Amino acid sequence: MAQLSSYQNVLVGVDGSKQAKRAVKKAIAVAKRNQSALYIATILDVSRLTNIGKAQFGFGAADPEVLDEFKQKMDKLVAGYRDQATQAGVKKVEIHVTFGNPKLELAKNLPKLLGIDLIVIGATGTNVVERMMMGSNASYVVANAHADVLIVRTKLDNQPF
Repeated sequence: MAQLSSYQNVLVGVDGSKQAKRAVKKAIAVAKRNQSALYIATILDVSRLTNIGKAQFGFGAADPEVLDEFKQKMDKLVAGYRDQATQAGVKKVEIHVTFGNPKLELAKNLPKLLGIDLIVIGATGTNVVERMMMGSNASYVVANAHADVLIVRTKLDNQPF
């Protein structure tokens, strides 16, 4: 098992939530302290984006314009996080915005592809039920990742929110 000081490839999953923003701050701090590479990823879950927008193209299809607009919004968000990390002194920062299953991508696919040894994610999800417990993505990642997982529940100074 890696010691805290030996993490070299840190992955942080973001979704636009306050919890994800807090996770990014912690991931930047860990990457800076360890002189690690930082990978900032958002996985757009097409199954949750279906039936949105004005036009539908068949059962369960999402409007391509709406999907593109949403992807552009997330591209901008993660680019801003990349800039924060770079300004904080993290030497290697990569961003990944893709469509797929967030649970699988964060727990298995991206860590394997990128050699991730630490995954950082926010503690809660975005709906009321998920906020009552750990978010469903976070729960899945904790249960299935082959890397260490840091669930962010506190501010940078480790004080409760």
